[in-house]
Amino acid sequence: MSPVLCEILRSGFMINSSLVRRSHLVQSFSVVFLYWFYVFSEINCRFGISQAY
Repeated sequence: MSPVLCEILRSGFMINSSLVRRSHLVQSFSVVFLYWFYVFSEINCRFGISQAY
């Protein structure tokens, strides 16, 4: 393979792997946020914090 073609393939693979890593990061942040929101709403329902407003 020519060095130019090899370099193009390598850079494409690096871009693809960084996009996959970024989407995994976004997915894990959204899972953590949803879990935190669920826990907060459970605490809110049990102790009646919303009645203070």
